[in-house]
Amino acid sequence: MLIKWIFVLLHIITAAAWFGIGIRLTGQARSVLEHDGDARRALVDEGSQSVRLMNVFIVLTLVFSLSAFVAGGHFATYGPAYHSAVTLIVLLTIDQLWIIRGGWSALDEAVDTSDTNALASAKKRVAIGTGVGHLLWLVLLGLMFVNQFQAAFAAL
Repeated sequence: MLIKWIFVLLHIITAAAWFGIGIRLTGQARSVLEHDGDARRALVDEGSQSVRLMNVFIVLTLVFSLSAFVAGGHFATYGPAYHSAVTLIVLLTIDQLWIIRGGWSALDEAVDTSDTNALASAKKRVAIGTGVGHLLWLVLLGLMFVNQFQAAFAAL
């Protein structure tokens, strides 16, 4: 049972790291559009590091979630809220790996061509992907406490 709680703790830490880095990412994308030349390239490179870290943290969040699931007793132990949360973590991982990372890659490519329309489009893609990711993250946070909410309301 201790191993399950270690996985849960690691899951929470990596999810919080993803959320925290993501808060800054939209601002980084906006800054890319506000500068030009070498400053623009430096900002894109800095944002690329953020995106790589976000990729690592969201995949680890998924891995630690599934590890806690396996260590905690599989399907018989967990209710619908947990299964919904796992589905949302998978969707969040897809959002990160395809929309956010893809948007930042498009931003990186647009910097080389100096196409302002492509830059603006890529910035929007990063912003939308990050916003959707944060919304999913907050819903997941609520789902973590469904059992506690049900127990608290049942006691009333």
